Amino acid sequence: MKKYIYLFIFLGLAVLNGCKKDYLSLQPTDTQNGINFFKTRAQFVQAVNGAYAPLQGLYSGSFWAMAEMRSDNTSYEYDPNDRSATDKEEIDEFRELNNNDIVESFFNASYVDIGRCNVILGRLPAAKLDAAIADTIAGQAYFLRAFNYFNLVRMFGDEPLVLTEAQSVSDAFKVATKSPAANIYTQIIVDAQAAIAKLPVRYAAGSDKGRVTKGTAETLLAEVYMTQKKFDLAIPLLRAIISSGVYSLNADYADNFDIKKENGPESIFEIQYIEGPNGLGSDFVDTFIPWDYYDTDITGYEIANGAPNGWNIPTQDLVNAYEEWDKRRDASLTDFTSDEYGIDLPFIKKYQSIGAVKGITGNNFPVYRYADVYLMLAECLNEQGFGGGDAFKYLNLVRQRAGLEPKSMGNANPDLNISSQDGFRAAIAHERQVELAFENHRWFDLLRTGKAVEVMKAHAASERAFKNDSWQINSAAYSNIRLLFQYPLNEANLEH
Repeated sequence: MKKYIYLFIFLGLAVLNGCKKDYLSLQPTDTQNGINFFKTRAQFVQAVNGAYAPLQGLYSGSFWAMAEMRSDNTSYEYDPNDRSATDKEEIDEFRELNNNDIVESFFNASYVDIGRCNVILGRLPAAKLDAAIADTIAGQAYFLRAFNYFNLVRMFGDEPLVLTEAQSVSDAFKVATKSPAANIYTQIIVDAQAAIAKLPVRYAAGSDKGRVTKGTAETLLAEVYMTQKKFDLAIPLLRAIISSGVYSLNADYADNFDIKKENGPESIFEIQYIEGPNGLGSDFVDTFIPWDYYDTDITGYEIANGAPNGWNIPTQDLVNAYEEWDKRRDASLTDFTSDEYGIDLPFIKKYQSIGAVKGITGNNFPVYRYADVYLMLAECLNEQGFGGGDAFKYLNLVRQRAGLEPKSMGNANPDLNISSQDGFRAAIAHERQVELAFENHRWFDLLRTGKAVEVMKAHAASERAFKNDSWQINSAAYSNIRLLFQYPLNEANLEH
């Protein structure tokens, strides 16, 4: 049974925002509030569960648009009959303005989560909890704060650095001032290191599945160091994850996305969802299905034409990236013939399940998988020197699971031969694109490796050639390949 960490947001989590009596009335005192709540282990567990909660909305609502559609992996199916969701089209084509609802939603939800973590970390020292319990609570809050800031700084660059609970209205306005991205990264590292020191390697209770662990925090910090080109610092973290013995690759790649096998041996961190009309479900299968797919075999229901469907559609660039015998293709996507346009279009298969309630399924969303750790380590080792360490070993472990032949130096097959450090970089980029497709890594990988503008300009040409055969692509599409999203207008108006 999929319980894990699904607790409702207690008291609307209002207590996570209120503090001083002169700022918010907390009467009557015989009910739970910010003064009398943060006392017991159970209360802090509730608060931590509330800090996980915003991730559900982020991953089902805006993250895939800003991290996957932004890249060359996915796009959208143009719907001439419903033009009510152009904010996603604008993100895909680098046309969004600073009042884009999707971008603002991502920004706001991230800071809601950060705020909840700040409350937990600020209130925890005064609570008389067992040290081990307090460490586990703090470790999760430190990780979640670091994780949100890492996503934000890669999306927006300079931004507010808020590390304490707002105690007054004036405090709330003070935190609107931006801090340099370098300072954000410094804090991310501090928080991630604190999380590593405090989090358990694994949890004893089955009901704790889905919570972040030491390995989750190590994976995050390794990615942070890689983003900063500090590959030497990432290597020991990645090796520690491997030597822990906690994780292993699933024998079948598709098992990572089987709703009956969630939180399996390869899972380092995944966003938890539960089927049903309880506000905790996911809708990926419905959102990522083309809007003119009329059969019921995918979702179990007829697709309601309109803005909710036709998003995160795999591009031809991604389809072409799969090698001929790559098992990951059939596990990741499938094809249909568009009734509207009479052409073949792919759609995402990874998050498919038929639920009892339309549009509310229990498909989790993977954030970090063990295969990612192998590819990260292979990349880091190559950056330390071509052919050194076990770079080829870890690259080929991922390829082997996909049913592909290993790559090596001096291979007689030119498609399998890697003869230089740049060649290995290209091989890693290719492997990450197909292994982690539709898992919100591609745009960040392009940014991290400095390939975003080059790749997206080539992608723009292929998109124009493909879409102009069926629908008219906006003339401003891809005209300005920005590496950062525009800072949300409402937030900019708060700056001093």
